[in-house]
Amino acid sequence: MSDQTKLVALPAYLPRRLQAFRIVRGDKTSYVLRDKLADKTHDLEQWQFFVLEVLPGCETAEKLLSVFADRFGREISEHEVMTFFAQLADQKLLDDEAAKHPLLKPFTRQGYALEQGLIKPKSFEELAVKLANQAPRPGAPAPAPAGPPTPGAPDELPEDAVLPAGINEADSLDPRQTRQLFKFFAMQPVAAALLPIVEPLKYAIYLLPLLALAALFLALKNASILWSDITSLRSATTLAVHALFSLVTINLAVVVTQSLVAQKFRASLGDFGLGLRFGFFPRFMVPIRHTMQLARRERMWMHAGPLLTRVLLFSIGVLVWYNARGRFEGLANIGLGLTFLCAVNLLVEGGNPLVKGNGYHLLAAFVDEPQLRGKAYRAFLDRVRGGASTERGQALLATFALASFIYAYLVVLLIVYVSGHFLLKEMRLGGAALIVVVGLGVFLTVRTTRRFKMITRAYERSQQFERWRKRALPAEAGEAVQSAEAPQSRTWYYMKRALIVTFILMLFLPYPYDAGGDFEIFPAERQVITTDVGGVIEQINYDGGERVAKGAVIARVASTDLKAQISVFDARISAQKAVIADLKSRPRKEEVAVAQSDLETARQRARFSGERVPRLERMFKERTISFEELDTARKEAEVDRGEVAQREAALALVKSGTPPDRVAAEEATLAALVQQRAEVEGRAGRTVMTMPFDGTILSLHLKDRLNSVLDKGAPFATVESSGRMTVEVDVPEGEIGYVKVGARVRVRPNAFNDRTFEGKVDRIDTKVTTQPIGRVVKVTAVVDNTSGELKSGMTGYSKVDAGTMPVWQAFSQAVIRFVNVQVWSWLP
Repeated sequence: MSDQTKLVALPAYLPRRLQAFRIVRGDKTSYVLRDKLADKTHDLEQWQFFVLEVLPGCETAEKLLSVFADRFGREISEHEVMTFFAQLADQKLLDDEAAKHPLLKPFTRQGYALEQGLIKPKSFEELAVKLANQAPRPGAPAPAPAGPPTPGAPDELPEDAVLPAGINEADSLDPRQTRQLFKFFAMQPVAAALLPIVEPLKYAIYLLPLLALAALFLALKNASILWSDITSLRSATTLAVHALFSLVTINLAVVVTQSLVAQKFRASLGDFGLGLRFGFFPRFMVPIRHTMQLARRERMWMHAGPLLTRVLLFSIGVLVWYNARGRFEGLANIGLGLTFLCAVNLLVEGGNPLVKGNGYHLLAAFVDEPQLRGKAYRAFLDRVRGGASTERGQALLATFALASFIYAYLVVLLIVYVSGHFLLKEMRLGGAALIVVVGLGVFLTVRTTRRFKMITRAYERSQQFERWRKRALPAEAGEAVQSAEAPQSRTWYYMKRALIVTFILMLFLPYPYDAGGDFEIFPAERQVITTDVGGVIEQINYDGGERVAKGAVIARVASTDLKAQISVFDARISAQKAVIADLKSRPRKEEVAVAQSDLETARQRARFSGERVPRLERMFKERTISFEELDTARKEAEVDRGEVAQREAALALVKSGTPPDRVAAEEATLAALVQQRAEVEGRAGRTVMTMPFDGTILSLHLKDRLNSVLDKGAPFATVESSGRMTVEVDVPEGEIGYVKVGARVRVRPNAFNDRTFEGKVDRIDTKVTTQPIGRVVKVTAVVDNTSGELKSGMTGYSKVDAGTMPVWQAFSQAVIRFVNVQVWSWLP
């Protein structure tokens, strides 16, 4: 075809397998209908294509002829229009919807042909009367039933073709929904062999409601136990095991069921193979072709079969779990996994009409609307814009569309939340994770919005009456206006470039970078209040949990015996002090005078006794006295002389005072007494348990221990400081280089998620700790807690000030780290 050829929207009432092209040669316009399925083309004149376009809005021949005259400026006879419709019927270019149009209905009668002479009437009224009066000819052969499709028939369809409801856009049924398969074997012979064997089982469908109700009743009655077992099974089983189990049970059963249903309805089965859904999820698949000939009921069963299979597997899973639980653990786990996966599959994918699955296609086939979503979205947009919708049941369709919108965007939010939680909490990518999460959210939102717009546009292209109503009649230039593209807005042109430039400039703005991580709060000070003096607790002033000032008395232990010992020591110390004072006051004048007096007395006595001895010696010589008397006198004189020496020494001793060593000895005795008293006094003081700092008493119900015996060293209460708290932050290994001692720390605990507490880095651990989230370095910060709101053991997230850097560097730390370390390690 030439460059003047352009693909245009296909008019209504033509099979969706066709493609329409407009060909402009000079000032002449014609149209071509291309049938890729039959490899044929059909030529139409401009007026014929126009008639097809306006048919949805022309229910009578008079209106059709009037619209034609307005468009082309000439009249056309009903006979010409009838001849054109008859040609379309002969060439089988009218679809099933043509029977609903009053002007096309006569040409859709079974067995109609030109050679039967049915176009001889000159008007549609005459044709309708003739067809009504025509009786079937006796012995006429009945229409042959549809046989199996011819093998090897081409199944390529144009992308914008609309297939029957239940086939259009259905996986494995729509030829355009193709995927690369790892093929195992041909499914057609297997299904043909299995169908006679399993076909009698179709009558068991009447028992399925009872089985499903029983399973649902058991699941609801034992919901708490079922959920507990599912949680345990999920924690003990990996995602890969779940995917493999779902593949060989639910997916395999659904594929086999759909293949058997297709074989029953004479469709062609491709090879059984393994494909990837969403590009990564393995699924068994069997392509099913030649589905165009399926009736509405057969199309419904193509999707009802897989749904009923899932319901059956769910019911079997619940019954197996319930009866095997506690006796056959492995069998119970199989039933539990089957129950959980079937429930998820029914609610999220297969049975959910808001998702393009079996539930949606069953609903589409039931209402016989191949573009149910597009029709619903169009009705929703009409309702939002305040325009009048041409669709019947607009409220119901708009509700369906709104539910689809909400569900799609909720799925997007769920994906973004799960991705963000994984990247931020487990991978610890920081700012780079934020960019990835935001980018993923924007991408999914835009992609979902574009998908909705594409569906709406595809549906609008199929609605020719809407397209005809917007035409610029009767001007010839109307077609040019219709096909011309609206010029792009210059405002948007400059806005896009301004946004790009603004974004680039923002990348170089200074950004306060934070190195953050999870934290746990510990008290800056914590002590256990106890005493080394056992005894009866005679006083308790607090019951526990109160904030107490430093030095406040918490409790007392009875100390009567210790106080008595202190009194005894006080008396002994006083006596010893008096002794020392007496010693230090010598020599006293009185003692010196007494000593001198004694010395004089002794000297007088010695002089007298000395003078007496010579007299007695003369008398002994004169033999007046005996020798004994003389000897006695001599002895007395000697004793008196010795007494003088003694008194002189005593006088000297008195004059010299108390010796220093004796004073030192007495002082040592006094010091020992004082030390003993202090020890007893200290023990007595420790019977009073006081608050060591401003803080909180952690122990509770202390007053219940009044008058009880507290053993020596037994703990009485635990207290901790509340003025400051120590925060231990797990900073990822890759970010610890930005953390410095004294850096500002911002703490946001989970308990007070709307508040931020500030502090400073106190110290950085000297080793790297391996945690489940990765390798981290513990950073200890001190945070002010004068309000007392922070409690020991609280957790949350903390940001440590790491300086300022450009935006591009702050949000690409993970990439920079990868290049500087991993890529560097690859270089020679």
